[in-house]
Order: sequence, then structure tokens, then C-alpha cells
Amino acid sequence: MKTRIIFNIQTIIVSVVIASIGFISCTGNSSSSNTKSMDSMNTTNKTMNTATSENEQNMRMKNDTAEIKTGLDAAFMTKVAEINMEEIKLGKLAQQKGTMPHVKELGKMMVTEHTKAMDDLKVLAKTKMVNLPATESEEIMDAYKTLSAKTGKEFDKAYSSMMVKGHQEAIALFETTVMDTKDADVKTMANKTLPGLKTHLKHAEMCQKECEKM
Repeated sequence: MKTRIIFNIQTIIVSVVIASIGFISCTGNSSSSNTKSMDSMNTTNKTMNTATSENEQNMRMKNDTAEIKTGLDAAFMTKVAEINMEEIKLGKLAQQKGTMPHVKELGKMMVTEHTKAMDDLKVLAKTKMVNLPATESEEIMDAYKTLSAKTGKEFDKAYSSMMVKGHQEAIALFETTVMDTKDADVKTMANKTLPGLKTHLKHAEMCQKECEKM
């Protein structure tokens, strides 16, 4: 009887030991599995964070580029406004002080066509939220003072020469903008204006040649 009781106790002890070993083994495997899972999650998070950072950087670069392009277009429209204002102001002066018919006619053409060009520019600038200059620049005032100080043939020669140089510079500006701008509306406006500027240049050159004969 005692032998049987002892045997049963030994059996129970062995069973408990085996169960404990099994529990420890399972716990170890579970811990190892959890560690691997955490490592995998950390790696995934790092990858996602890196991708997000790269996307944000790319977006910032695109936005910066867009702002630069928008700034260039705004600068172009501002310059065009100044060109129109100068041509209108000097054209009125040419009609008043010019002695040759060619000079007076050129001045009238400048006032008429650059007034229309200015009106069109204002419409475009409004859609692009660009503030155009409301007053004449110092450069325009200086050109006006220089020209108004001349009289007779000297005035005619000076005015025609200014129109040739001014329109050569304007054409170069518009052609550069057509190539560089990414704004379809600005490109369309520049392309539309170029033929008129080239016509003005031809008239100015003809006027200059007539003045040189004097």
C-alpha cells in the first residue's frame, strides 16, 4: 500500500515537472515571436517615415518652384505695365512736340495700341492676383524729362531712337517669356502681343531713317 502511494506521488511530481518545462518553453517561444514582430513593426514604421519625409520634401520643392515661376510671371507683368505706361506718356509728348508727320503718327500709334495692351494686361493681372504699378516709375519720369527738354529735329531724332531701342528690348523680353513661362495664359498674352511689337519696331525704324535724312 505504501509502495503504491509513493509511486503515485512520484508520478504526480514527474507530471508537474513536465508541464512546467512545457510552459517555460512556450513562454520563451512566445517572447521570441513578440520580439521579432516588434522589430518588423519598427522597420516598417521607419520605412513609412522615410517615404513620408521624402514626399514632403518633394512637395516643398515643387511648391518652391511654382512660387519662383509665379514670381517671374508677376515680374514680367509688372515690367510690361511699365513699358505700356512709358510708351503712352512719350507717345502723347510726340504728338505735341514732334515736327515730322512720321513722328506724330508713331506717337499716336503708341498711345492707341499700348492703351489697349494695358487694358488687356489689367484683365490678366486681375485673374493672376498680380498688383500692377499704379504710378509711373522714376525711369519713366527720367525718360520723359530727357525727351521733353529737346525741341525740333533733335526731339524727332531722340524720340524715334528711343522707340527703336525700347521695342527691341520689349521684343526680347516677350520672346524670353514665351520660352520660359509655364503659365499658359501668360504665354498666350506674350505670343499675342509680339506681332504688334514687331510692327511698332518697323515703324520706329522707318521714322528713325526719315529723321536721319534731316
